[in-house]
Amino acid sequence: MDEREILTRFKDGTLDRRQAVALLAPAVDAANGIDGINGSHGIHGVNGVNGVNGSGGVAVAAAPVAPYEPAGRELPVRAAPVAVVGMSGRYPGAPDLAAFWHLLRDGRDTAAAPPPGRPGGEPGHYLEQVGEFDAEFFGLDPEEAALTDPRERLLLETAWEAFEDGGCTGSRLDALRAPDGTPRNVGVFVGAGAGDWPLLAAEAGTASRGGPWDIANGVSRVLGLTGPSQCVDTAEASVPTALHLALASLERGECTAALVGGVHLLLHPWSRRPGVGEAVGALLLKPLDRALADGDTVHAVVRGSAAAHARGGAALAAALERAGLAEQEPGLRETAPCARPSVGEGGPATGLALLTRAVLQLRHGVLLPAPGRESAEPWSRPDPSDPSVPRRVVAGLRGAGGVDAQVVLEEYAARPAPVRERPAGHAELVLVSGPTPEHVRATARRLGEWLRAGHEVPGLAAVARGLRTGRAAMDCRLAYVVHGAEELVRLLVEADAPCADLRGGRRDPMRLGEAPESADYLAALWRGGRLGQLRDLWLAGVDVDWAALEAAPGAAAVSVPIPPSALLRTALWLPAR
Repeated sequence: MDEREILTRFKDGTLDRRQAVALLAPAVDAANGIDGINGSHGIHGVNGVNGVNGSGGVAVAAAPVAPYEPAGRELPVRAAPVAVVGMSGRYPGAPDLAAFWHLLRDGRDTAAAPPPGRPGGEPGHYLEQVGEFDAEFFGLDPEEAALTDPRERLLLETAWEAFEDGGCTGSRLDALRAPDGTPRNVGVFVGAGAGDWPLLAAEAGTASRGGPWDIANGVSRVLGLTGPSQCVDTAEASVPTALHLALASLERGECTAALVGGVHLLLHPWSRRPGVGEAVGALLLKPLDRALADGDTVHAVVRGSAAAHARGGAALAAALERAGLAEQEPGLRETAPCARPSVGEGGPATGLALLTRAVLQLRHGVLLPAPGRESAEPWSRPDPSDPSVPRRVVAGLRGAGGVDAQVVLEEYAARPAPVRERPAGHAELVLVSGPTPEHVRATARRLGEWLRAGHEVPGLAAVARGLRTGRAAMDCRLAYVVHGAEELVRLLVEADAPCADLRGGRRDPMRLGEAPESADYLAALWRGGRLGQLRDLWLAGVDVDWAALEAAPGAAAVSVPIPPSALLRTALWLPAR
């Protein structure tokens, strides 16, 4: 076909970009007198050889070139520390990170046959229920969501869970402002491959919505995030590369916080072979000083990163130099084989699992099973005589295309800020909200069961404060003034109190939120302990900036990890042909 037909087919979507470029390349090379990338004639390349890897040809004298002067802010030699303040993920056999941690500790290999409903029989490491999605939670049309790539849908759900884990929704998300005052200045950097959803859509006789870029752009669009938004594909190294780009964007001041995500699904049988794997997950990053000022929980600290193509150990050396550790022992090394039992040959899922393993080991102080270590074991301190020396891990791997991406992480060794637990019997205000009454009750029951289990649960004051300050106030609401954890568990599990439903424009009927004096009034009620009045105003739809009322610096001074809001997921798939 000629050039015009190729461009026409690219425009109407029959050909993707890679296919169009491949078809156009011979015509372009012929027009320029080039014999092809690996040809034996033509113009010398960077290293004085023809094209990229060719040999021979005519030498061209190089004109003097002025030194390149980069525009904008130059990155310092040593990177500023960046905190991981929120995280979430779904892995084969593990619907959340708590289950994933137990799976990793046990050293389980998750290889199995495809889940029910998936065509084909290739054993691999598969996610469950990838065709389900809660469109109503995000205010999306179910029919349009059914045409959306499940990778975008799963990442959206997982991104929201990471924001909630970091206590960074509602007013705390709005407070992440750009220098010009634009709210929600959060960048989104996602590692993902090509995907096979368009192939399934074509077989169903319909068109899928969007493209690979929408995996990242869709998260930014739905959540109203205003920072950079891009998808990265460097095969297995995609997610560490995305994290590297996120760190650079934070340092340049392009975003105030960054969401680093990864997703890999194998939906069509043609995409699968024995041993492949899937996963989806996200990490929420903030500069460490900002995280501490905001009172965030710090799961781990990223000290440096680097990415390079096929240059031996250049990426590792550069990452250690950025971390200020060029002359020191890097600590634990996490490489691709460490992730293989949980995600197999997982493409972008490999780097995602590797980074998640690294953060979880730092957070728990436990070394997971890995090549050369058959079972989990306590992680001894690097310097027993100096407990302030942090544990460190270098997580990195080389993708199939040759990109080597390395990330240096360390534990946050400083003690969390003390939580002001009130005397026994002191009242606490607990808030739960969701887009529908059903969501509210499902979330309340989830919180109640978590509190009842009592595993790694903060005190009542910390939980109540985290729910007030770190969760978005949605249209349907429950609120309790309680005097103890047992009372709260009973109320949440039963969840039979009337739910305030503010849908349809029923928020704040007295328009108190419009009065400039309201902020001072609400602050006075808070200082006076008028929790009943504050509860009633919030249930009536008055916006209360709890983060401003309860601001406190220090690790975990404001935000603590709490189970995410319940998602009521239903099957959404392409229409049958």
